[in-house]
Amino acid sequence: MEYVWLTVALVILVLLLKKPFQEKVLGALDARAERIRRELDEAQRLHEEAKALLAKYQRQLHEGETLAQEILERVDAEQRRLEARMREEMRAATERRTQQAVERIAQEEARAVQEVRARAADLAVRATRELLAERLQGELVQELMRKSVEEVRRRLA
Repeated sequence: MEYVWLTVALVILVLLLKKPFQEKVLGALDARAERIRRELDEAQRLHEEAKALLAKYQRQLHEGETLAQEILERVDAEQRRLEARMREEMRAATERRTQQAVERIAQEEARAVQEVRARAADLAVRATRELLAERLQGELVQELMRKSVEEVRRRLA
């Protein structure tokens, strides 16, 4: 019987200690579980924020790469446009200079022809005067010479 009383006392002791034990141990476990749940929720929230930031930075990176590509394309197009314009300006300048050189040559040629004609006229006039002076005498010579000089000048001018 002694064991019965011992068992009953043990059961009563267990029943009396059960409630405070449950409250303390289970309360501590519940508090710890709640703290872990909050930490997991915070970790999940931080994970979502990190994913959102990663997605944002990836979009910005993609936009930056796209912008850089557009800038490179614009620079390339501008370079081709400038090269074409410079070639055209160089071609036009070359043509202008060539035309100026041709005009100068033509002017010098015309001046040289004019000089040759003037010298030829002077020589013709002198030669005519000398021939007429040798062959003809008097007023007739003077009249013929004047008409000849005018004729030569008119034809050479």
